[in-house]
Amino acid sequence: METTYFRFEQVLPDTPAYERYLEARYDVFCAELGRVEPPGFSSSNGRPIETDGYDEHSRHFVAYYKADESVAGFVRIIMPSEKGLNVTPRYVIDRPLPYADASDDRIGEISRMAIAQHFRRRHSDQDKPIQGDPDSEMFRKPEGLRRHQPELVLGMYREIYQLCKGSGVDYCVAAMDSHFSRLLIALGFPFVPVGPVNEGVSPPRRVFLISALEIERSLGAREEAVLRFMQDQQRTAPAMT
Repeated sequence: METTYFRFEQVLPDTPAYERYLEARYDVFCAELGRVEPPGFSSSNGRPIETDGYDEHSRHFVAYYKADESVAGFVRIIMPSEKGLNVTPRYVIDRPLPYADASDDRIGEISRMAIAQHFRRRHSDQDKPIQGDPDSEMFRKPEGLRRHQPELVLGMYREIYQLCKGSGVDYCVAAMDSHFSRLLIALGFPFVPVGPVNEGVSPPRRVFLISALEIERSLGAREEAVLRFMQDQQRTAPAMT
């Protein structure tokens, strides 16, 4: 799928694109943020990668900036399997869940989601368009003046939504900090907290649950343009403010 400035695609194991994706994961989660212990593996190019035992049970997506094909963001969806989910041993999840039919075989996990450093939000950016040219708005600006790129976030969540609708995964959990969860809720994604904040991780995060059906209801009531974007696989993001 594509938007104005970004191209989104699933990457498959044992391909150059998959290696590049694992290299990008290492750059963000190991080298930059220090949230994940480096596994000590390298790609065929000799660059360090980040990978774990959940990867073989996951589907993996990368966002490319079309102007230069650089990696702008990425995400994996851990699918239901005997391996379980990555959040389970690290976070408290309150039961029962708010949806009666949210059984383990219908819940995936949004995991290893990140936006490359030079595409990230740098300040509060309310009332700005969803679309924006990254070259003029971000690369040529000091960090404090960079514009937020919600087109990237919408595009990655469109991939997640389409995967879930096509695979029978009706719910997803995600461990998020308060900043990112507020952003997604403001965009119309009905994430529901299902556990307490884990103060032992940095930044503190908690587990949220989202329903594919509730996405349709929420966006249909609040942001019909975004819902059409999620469902129709159209090429451009909605120019909403």
